[in-house]
Amino acid sequence: MQRLHGALLKQGHESQFLVGRTRFAEDPSVHTIWDEIESYRSLRSSIKSRIGNQLEKLIGLHRWANEPNLRIVDTSLIQWADIIDLRNLFGGFFNLWVLPRLSANKAVVWRLPDLWAMTGHCAYPYDCERWKTGCYCCPLLTKDGRKKVEPTPTILDGTRLVWNSKKRIYAKSKLHIVVTTKWMKKQVSESILKDALSVNVISNGVDLEVFKPTDKKEARDKLNLPQSQKIVLWAAGGKGNYRKGYHLTIQALETIQARTENPPLLVTMGGEEGWDKLDSLRNILHFGYIREPERQALIYSAVDAFICSTLADGQPQTALESLACGTPVIAFDLGPMPELVFPSITGYLASTPTKEGLMDSIEEFLRDRNNWIKMQENCRKIALQEYNLEKQTQMYIDLYKTLIVNDGK
Repeated sequence: MQRLHGALLKQGHESQFLVGRTRFAEDPSVHTIWDEIESYRSLRSSIKSRIGNQLEKLIGLHRWANEPNLRIVDTSLIQWADIIDLRNLFGGFFNLWVLPRLSANKAVVWRLPDLWAMTGHCAYPYDCERWKTGCYCCPLLTKDGRKKVEPTPTILDGTRLVWNSKKRIYAKSKLHIVVTTKWMKKQVSESILKDALSVNVISNGVDLEVFKPTDKKEARDKLNLPQSQKIVLWAAGGKGNYRKGYHLTIQALETIQARTENPPLLVTMGGEEGWDKLDSLRNILHFGYIREPERQALIYSAVDAFICSTLADGQPQTALESLACGTPVIAFDLGPMPELVFPSITGYLASTPTKEGLMDSIEEFLRDRNNWIKMQENCRKIALQEYNLEKQTQMYIDLYKTLIVNDGK
C-alpha cells in the first residue's frame, strides 16, 4: 500500500491512509480509525465494543467488536474520498458490518492478500476446502492445527457462524475485488465473494531501481561471502512461521549436506520469532531481519538461488524481489507459484511440498550450472515486464477511473 501511495502522489493524485495502528504517526497522510471516530464514541458503544471484542476472541467475528468503527462512514476522510481501497482487514481494528453502508455511496476496492475474507477464520486454509461451501469443525483450530493457523486462533471454533456472517455481509455490499494472481482469482470464483461486482488481477509491484542485479562478485565482497562457493538464500519475516517452510529448507539441506562433500552455503534473512531449534547445518549464515531494501537487494544478488519454501501464499513479495535481482527461485508447485517460477527458465518447482521434493529441486538446480546465466537474464527480463511498480500503479489508476466514471458500478 505504501508503494502504491507513493506512486500515486508522484502522478499528482491525492492519497490518504486510514489505519488501525501505525508506526508513522508523524506522517500527515496517516490517520488512525480511533482518532477519526472519537467524536462518535459513547459509553454505550464502548461497553458493546468491549463485550464484542471478547466474544471475537472467543468465537471469531462478532458484530459488536470495534462497534464504534461503524461510524467511519460518517467521517470527513471517507466523505472526501472518491475511492475506498481496502487491504488487510483482520487484526482487531475493523468491523466488517460497515461494508454495506460504506459501499452504498462510494466505490470500494478490496485487495485480498490471502483467503481470510472467504473463510470462517483462516487466512491460509492449506488443503481444507470447506470454505467453498461453508466452514465448520475447522481442522486448523484443532490441537495440531493451532500451531500453524493464521491469524491467531480463537478459543472456540466459531467458523460456521463467521462464514455465514461474512456471506450475509457481502450479499449486501458492492465490492470490487483485486487479487495478485490468476490462482487467487480462481479461489474468489469458488467462494462467498464470487458475486462481487468485479474481480481484477493486479500483481504486486517491485521498485526495479532498488531491486536490480548487482555484480555477484561485488555483492559477495561487500557482504564478506565466499566467492567460489554455491550459496542459496531463504528469506521471510520469521523462521518460526510454519507457512514459510523454514523447517523444510533446513531438513532438505541437512540431507544434501550429509551426502555431499561441498554442500551449498545457506544464508537467511528473517527474524528468529518462534524458532527455537539449534541449527545442525555446518554451512549456514544468518543476516537476521533486514529492513533496508538496498541491503536486501544486495543479498539477493549475492546468492545463486532463492529458496521460497512457502506452503501457502497469495503472492510472496520475496519471490518477486529475487526475480527482479536476477536470482532464480526454487519453490513448491502449489498455489500461485507456477505463475511466478518457470522450470529451467526462472528457477525450479518441487513437485511435492516436502523436504524430499525441495531437496530434489535444489540438487537439480545445482547440477544445472551451465544454465544459470541464462536463468538470471530471464528473471530480470520477466520482472521488468510483469512486476514494474509503474505498471501496477497504472492498472490501479485505470481501475479507479473506470469506477468513478461508472459511479462505482
